[in-house]
Amino acid sequence: MVTVEDIQVGRIICLSNTFDQQYVNVRGEEVLSYFGIEKRRNLWRCLKLASGRQIIILSSPPKASKRRRAQWLSPQEIDFDGHPQFICANWDIPKLRVPLSWFFYAIHVLRHTHDGDTVLIDNYEIIYVIAAWVTRLRRKVRFILDYEDGKHLIDKGIYFVLSRLAEALGRPLVTAALIAAPALQKRLPSNVPVELVPGFFSPRSDFGPRDSDGTDVHFLYSGSLDKPRGVDLLLAAGDLLPPSGWQLHITGAGELEEQAREVAQRISKRISFHGTLPSEPFERLLRKCHVGLNCQRISDPISEVTFPSKVFSYLRAGLVVLSSRASDVQSICGDTCFYYNEETPDNLARCMQQVMQNFDDIQKQVARESAILDRYSLSGTSRRLRKLLTEAQLA
Repeated sequence: MVTVEDIQVGRIICLSNTFDQQYVNVRGEEVLSYFGIEKRRNLWRCLKLASGRQIIILSSPPKASKRRRAQWLSPQEIDFDGHPQFICANWDIPKLRVPLSWFFYAIHVLRHTHDGDTVLIDNYEIIYVIAAWVTRLRRKVRFILDYEDGKHLIDKGIYFVLSRLAEALGRPLVTAALIAAPALQKRLPSNVPVELVPGFFSPRSDFGPRDSDGTDVHFLYSGSLDKPRGVDLLLAAGDLLPPSGWQLHITGAGELEEQAREVAQRISKRISFHGTLPSEPFERLLRKCHVGLNCQRISDPISEVTFPSKVFSYLRAGLVVLSSRASDVQSICGDTCFYYNEETPDNLARCMQQVMQNFDDIQKQVARESAILDRYSLSGTSRRLRKLLTEAQLA
């Protein structure tokens, strides 16, 4: 049993498969898209501010999105937002890639972790939990859970088995937890110190004047393209909006990607589908838009255990946010968003029209600099994380 006296303050080791465009360039091939880069970047910045410790990111290589033949992926060392990121080797072989990754990643984490380090586990993922246990048996370390979502609670088939196994094995390791949604606290041991970190509000001073092409109000949806996020409602709402006065931009990937392309082709004068955008083109698109859309369904089980981090991305860019009330958005963001109630294309279209017709007034009503958002600023979150680390005796 590792005691506090055994632990000397070391680094913070982040077990996460987050990657940015730099890794894609180094890899030299298309890989499966990863969402949540901005939130992980800000979280790691806050942890460094809160602890004064070095951040190290340990990752497993993502799957190639197009190549199907087997290929050996050599280990890589790159930089992620000023933090060293070490990506392990793996055989990218269909059907064998995943179990092989568990072995290579566990050895990778053990090799790069030292006594006294604090290990941040990104969700209850089996690959991270296996690596954490291997490290726990050989190193004097303690663990923080970055509990981003509860999607493992609705997995089916073999993924259900693996997810529940990961949670059962991971729970005994956790010393403290960061949760993205209040409901996730129910899944943790009652004696574990917890801090709510749904997202980050950091207003950008370098956005400058918003680009404009006339009187149209530009709406943006960015994120997973699926029914739980209400994308089907949004696509259907396009046919119910007036013939002028608006533009809708859709970015992201998911099961409704082809449907989004088809709707964008059919209503090409009003709807644009951009696919998954690198950071710079996405920043340019943000400057062009006025309203960010979060259409997540209240009725979907995933909404009980996730928070749509896109809401903070929109607020950071100075957009008015039109959101459903799913995932405790209103309790977290208060009057910084404009809300709609019914999960129907008709109601969503009516609310979009209301925003278009009253955009200037709604923009003035939104209290962007409220105490609510200060709590989730980089400085506010750093203060709260410092308190958590102290309480968990990890400072």
